[in-house]
Amino acid sequence: MPPISSKSYTKEENQFLKNIGFKIQFLRKQRGLSQSELAEKSELSYTTISHLESTSVYGLSIIAIYRIAKALDVDPSQLLMFK
Repeated sequence: MPPISSKSYTKEENQFLKNIGFKIQFLRKQRGLSQSELAEKSELSYTTISHLESTSVYGLSIIAIYRIAKALDVDPSQLLMFK
């Protein structure tokens, strides 16, 4: 999925997407996985994982959230909770 311009999102939506990326990065590191290993386990590209974890805004599909969550052995809802 190509990145969508941050101009397409509100400020709150931008922060929401960034928070998902930060959560993915945190859980990935907690499990001792590299970005390449997470990409392989989730059947997504390394580029997708890299973009998601960067500080840029990168839209993602529900299926991508599901695959990443399963690869990290967490419920998909955990990627969407930030408290």
